[in-house]
Order: sequence, then structure tokens, then C-alpha cells
Amino acid sequence: MQVLRFWAPLVATALVATGCSMARLGYDALPTWVHWQVERYLDLDEAQRDIVGRNVDQLHHWHRRSQLPEYGAFLRKVDDRLRTPVESSELGLWRDRVGAAWEELAERLAPGVAELGLTLREEQLKRLRERFADANEKLREQWLPKEGQTREEARAERLLKRAEFFLGRLSAAQKREIGALAAALPPTEEAWLAEREARQRGLLRLLEQLRREQPTRAQARAMSREYLLGMWKSHEIRRGQRIERSVGAGDEFAVRVLAMATPKQRAHLSKLLTGFAEDFDALSARAGAQAHAGAAGETVRAAAR
Repeated sequence: MQVLRFWAPLVATALVATGCSMARLGYDALPTWVHWQVERYLDLDEAQRDIVGRNVDQLHHWHRRSQLPEYGAFLRKVDDRLRTPVESSELGLWRDRVGAAWEELAERLAPGVAELGLTLREEQLKRLRERFADANEKLREQWLPKEGQTREEARAERLLKRAEFFLGRLSAAQKREIGALAAALPPTEEAWLAEREARQRGLLRLLEQLRREQPTRAQARAMSREYLLGMWKSHEIRRGQRIERSVGAGDEFAVRVLAMATPKQRAHLSKLLTGFAEDFDALSARAGAQAHAGAAGETVRAAAR
């Protein structure tokens, strides 16, 4: 999440794509990937696989038709704006747009989370808790290395890789400057890890409550919706304040990195953003064509009866 907070405003679709040239393939494969991840974390039974498959397919269909056109339009606006210097406050506005996209997605996610949560067994939640712990330990090793690198060096390495993804090849001077800027950022890795763990505990509490209390479907949906809508909000005041300051510093970092970009690097970024936008337009158009073909087929079948 620390890297995401710097760059998510530039690629609002990071949740739904794997890379610029692979966006279409990655998006089409997303239901399979999500299903595999849920299976890996929970070890589903057959009925639960049906629940996950049905809900993921419905969500994917809705997202493709209603959200991807908005993402494409947003990325084109960002691309147009990045042709001239930007202010850190503008990145905050773009991040708000990303947050609004999450709220719409959360509303659609809640019914599926509720339906699955009502079927979970105690041993599945134990498995989920263990999987979270393993993933957190791996991330902690990357962000807070005990050997070989300092925390600042690890942070600089992560952000240099991210800068090269967006801008292409960096000069030696740019690498030195970006590395120095990254190393000077507020040391908030522990705060971000703590937020991640707090979100996981919140999810575990929700799923345990659904399993134990077996509320009505409507109540379960309301509980799931409340968790999902508040998932990215810090519930610990001091930690939240540290993260807020860190986000501000990250915006300034991103602005300074963009300011040092050469015309060739800006062209690389523009190609990246427009490539995403074009892929999302194509994916959305294909969904519309499939829906039209399906409706036409139903009409023909009805007429033949």
C-alpha cells in the first residue's frame, strides 16, 4: 500500500489489470484469478465454489460494462493533465476519484461476501488467519529488512522500480535523485503494515460474526457493506494521522519525480495511460456486443417457439 498511495492516482485501474500490454488478457482472466485466491485462502467446498463463481462472474460483468468506460475516460483526463506540471493537490483529487470507484465496487461486493460468510466453517477461518499471517511476514521482510538493506534502501528500491514502470529507463542522475527522495520520505512502513493487519482483523471479525450468529441475508449484507465501505479508513487516530502526513509527502514525491521526467519519459507515461484506456474501451465494447448478441439470440429463440 505504501507504493500504491504514491501512484494509484495515475493508474486508477490497478485493481483490475496486470499491465499495459496485458490489460485485456489480465482482465479477462480476473474471475479465475480471484476464484483461485479465495480457494487458496479458504479451501472451499463445492457449494462455496458455486457461490464464489456466481458472484465473481456477476461482479465482473457489471464492472466491465459500467465501470471500464469511466476508467478509460478518467485515464485520458489524467494523461492530458500530465502534459504540463501538476500540483500535489491534484493528485489528491485523483485519489478521491479512486476512492469513489471503490465505494461503487464495495456496494456490489457486499452481497457475495455476506453469502459466502454465512457458509464458512471455523477451520476455514483458522486457515484464513494463518494465510494472512504468512503474507504479512513476507511483506514485513520486504519493507523492514533485517539483513542486507536498510529500510531506506528497500524503500528506494521499490520506488525506483515503480518510477521505471511509469517513466521507462531512468538516467543515473535520476536514479540517484529519486533514491535520495525516497530515502527521505517519512518512515511509516510500520504504520502501513499495522493498517493492513487491522483491515485483516476487521474482515476476520466480520466473517466470524456471520459464521457464529447466522444473521438474516439482509443483515449479513448490511454488515458486509459497512466493513467494505470503511475498509480503507484508519480507526486508530495517531496512526491515521501519520499515514495522512505520509500520503501528503508521497504526493510531493510523485510531483517531483514527474517534474524531472524527460520528453521521452513523458511520452512513455502517456503511452502507458492511453494504452490502458484503449484496452478498457475495447473490453467494455466487447461486453456490449456480447450482450447485444445474447439479446438477439433470445429474440430468435422466442420467435421460433
